[in-house]
Amino acid sequence: MEENTLEKVKDPDEIDLMAMIKTAWNGRKTMMWFLLIFAVLGVLVAQFSPVEYSAKTIMVPQIQSKSSGLGGLAVLAGINLASVDQGGSELSPSVYPQIVQSIIFQKEIMYTPFTWKKVASPTNMITYYKDYYKPGPLPVIKRYTIGLPRVIMGLLRGKDTMMKVITEEKQEDIVTLSNTEKVMRSLLSKNLTLELKSKEGYIALHAIAPEAKVAAQMAVKAQKLLQDKITEYKIDKAKQNLAFIQELFSEKKKDFENAQDRLARFRDRNLNLGSAMARTDEERLQSEYQIAFSVYNEVAKQLENAKIKVKEDTPVFAIIEPVSVPLSKSKPDKVKIIIIWIFFGGIIGIGWIFGKHYLVDIKKKWKETE
Repeated sequence: MEENTLEKVKDPDEIDLMAMIKTAWNGRKTMMWFLLIFAVLGVLVAQFSPVEYSAKTIMVPQIQSKSSGLGGLAVLAGINLASVDQGGSELSPSVYPQIVQSIIFQKEIMYTPFTWKKVASPTNMITYYKDYYKPGPLPVIKRYTIGLPRVIMGLLRGKDTMMKVITEEKQEDIVTLSNTEKVMRSLLSKNLTLELKSKEGYIALHAIAPEAKVAAQMAVKAQKLLQDKITEYKIDKAKQNLAFIQELFSEKKKDFENAQDRLARFRDRNLNLGSAMARTDEERLQSEYQIAFSVYNEVAKQLENAKIKVKEDTPVFAIIEPVSVPLSKSKPDKVKIIIIWIFFGGIIGIGWIFGKHYLVDIKKKWKETE
């Protein structure tokens, strides 16, 4: 029959799993070599990767509640102090990460002396990384292989250093960085971070350094510096509030003294109040005097409060987890590095085996067609 004479035609796009398994099994020795070579590479990379330690602290921002300043009497006098409300001087915690990543903040960190193991006296980060730090051969190899284009661009851009210095001298309000400071800032941007946990209600400050003690010192310095920056902002607002209250106090003092003088002059001219009109005028002047005195008295109290506000030391953070010296390295994770390299070795080995088999098939077919 016709059905018996027909042969089944194999789809050329169909994947032959048995052939793939056979090919992989035949190349098992090659696969083992790839795995062994990449395992050794993984061990070398893990061994020579720069050591890093991570320190952190967890803090809760303290936000004051808003409250009215002078109360009802100030409203009666037509005074609106909403713009100088003390609660308005709080800085939103969402801005804290930007403060930590700012140029001024990072420059202060990089020029802060820290205590290093191999340095006799406290040394700042720029001097340490320039004169003492030895990361090992792996970062150097990486820098001058895959990172060579960046090195060349850095050398070309180094020609405008003098122009940057001149600009800094002529325009003091503009913050500029030298090439060394720029490199250090790039390092600090990765090694000093502030994580904002909005749902949990806390912030976590992380500091990474080549030494455990330095990582802790950096975290403490960053924590105090952040608190100082926020306190400085709050004090600036308090000073503005104090200046406003002092001006208002001088104005209301004059109003009170004028009302007091008018009442005194009226009484001097009218020693014997015989008419109803004179008594009404006296009551009106007395009422004006009382209002002026009450407002003046309240403003005087607010002035004292404003002076105290400038001087008081309000804590910015409640420290939930203080900084501690890390006991173990955060990097390199040697086991993870070796596993990743073995995984890459397996992928490349499989690609090599099937690629070689594919090329052999193509070569064989090409010969058959000749």
